[in-house]
Amino acid sequence: FIFILASEVNSSCNFPTGYHIDKLSNPSNIQFIKIDTPNSSKYAQNVFRIITSKSRNIPDELKINFKANISVHYNFGICKYSGRVRQSGDLKDHIILRNGQPIRSLDVKLKEGNILNAVRFKLLIPNSRNGLNEILATLILKNLGFIAPDTFEVRTSINGVNSVMLFQEKETKELLEKNL
Repeated sequence: FIFILASEVNSSCNFPTGYHIDKLSNPSNIQFIKIDTPNSSKYAQNVFRIITSKSRNIPDELKINFKANISVHYNFGICKYSGRVRQSGDLKDHIILRNGQPIRSLDVKLKEGNILNAVRFKLLIPNSRNGLNEILATLILKNLGFIAPDTFEVRTSINGVNSVMLFQEKETKELLEKNL
């Protein structure tokens, strides 16, 4: 029974997670995060509607949830998850076109499993948060004893579009549990 349960726990990773438990809690071991939306045509239409909307803000009705396949690539293996993604942010600085390719800030929710103990997190365009200042601010808050979400730079591939984003843990019960 224990072996069956253990294989289910490790079923989303192609390596035994118990051997790498310390490495899995360190963001520097993440090589990149890959996200693919199975219904990519509707995802692309949603990007186009956001960009062409006349409002300076991103309309709430365009913050649609999309099913997503999420994989985290480490130098020792890959973990795969199913989840949902949606547009993050209020202003249009959370969506840009680089060489004709859309890059957008995303809210990510995993159905099962976690990444660095986070079930919900954001992938943010760095300029939408003043670049590395966001990372510095969370580090200062943590060193002063405040509860602050894990925030770091990570390479991403979202529907084949590569970019560097800010990973930021959402303020959920997991954040409080981790900080006792």
